[in-house]
Amino acid sequence: MLSANGDLKSEKARVSVSLKKWIKKDYACYLFLLPAFIGFFVFSVYPMVASLLYAFTNFNGTKITQIGTMNFEKIFSSDIIDGWSEVGKSFGLSILYSVISIPMNLVLSYILALFLYKEIKGIRFFRLLYYLPVVIPGIAMGLLWMDVFSSESTGIMNQIFAFLGIPKSNFFQSADTSLATYISTGLWVIGGNMIMWLAALNNIPPSVTEAAKIDGAGYFHRLFVIVIPLCTPILFYNLINGIIATLQTFDSYAMVGAGVDNSLYFIAVRIYVTGFKHMKMGLACAEAWLLFLMVAACTLIMFRFSKWVFYSDDEN
Repeated sequence: MLSANGDLKSEKARVSVSLKKWIKKDYACYLFLLPAFIGFFVFSVYPMVASLLYAFTNFNGTKITQIGTMNFEKIFSSDIIDGWSEVGKSFGLSILYSVISIPMNLVLSYILALFLYKEIKGIRFFRLLYYLPVVIPGIAMGLLWMDVFSSESTGIMNQIFAFLGIPKSNFFQSADTSLATYISTGLWVIGGNMIMWLAALNNIPPSVTEAAKIDGAGYFHRLFVIVIPLCTPILFYNLINGIIATLQTFDSYAMVGAGVDNSLYFIAVRIYVTGFKHMKMGLACAEAWLLFLMVAACTLIMFRFSKWVFYSDDEN
């Protein structure tokens, strides 16, 4: 027994000495990483844990007077304001926006990448030009789009319509056109996906496409049989990012709030309004966790059915 205790103490001492040597050797690295770790736990981990706890309370930003599942019960109840009839509409609107905007963005950004893949003089300038809108803050873009899509005759798009002999549109000022208008603003930032597509195209071995060309394969045959399948890893990446981003879309609130007749009342907007306008923090946290579960489920489903993604190092 004494021998076993001695061996245990000796092992602990050895581990302690090794740990001290490891820390002493790399302490400078940990000092540089410390701000990132602190920021991660303070601004990511703590808010997530706190929001999960608040989701089961009636927290109003200052105090908690009730604990339970009342927030989730209210969401799935027939409440005319916070019940599923209204919350479900916000979820449905976010899903509709995702279903329309993601394919449109992916296709147009891929076509743009194919045009900008040519190695001609000055092409890098155009690549930079198409990417620049991605770095413009969403609030600034919102103010810009309000001028472009103003319902007045002096609005930029309505002036273009007048020049082309097209009747003016109400854009964001009509429930019938607000969603389509907002989707069109998203095309302004297709440069983000374009960059990823260009990286995928650059990773395709030229010898593969050249061999297909020598064998008589036309441009579209090479595109659909060789180029696109080799780009599926980036397609999968852009698709996942698109689902996560569109389901959490919030930029519309800076332009028109919830929109005419709540036509742009996305679930992320509802969470913000519920929490910071109506001061129902607990209910907002519950809605946020439902959104998190939806995003997580969509992501898991995409990974589950990702066999169509072709990786160059696959054995088959």
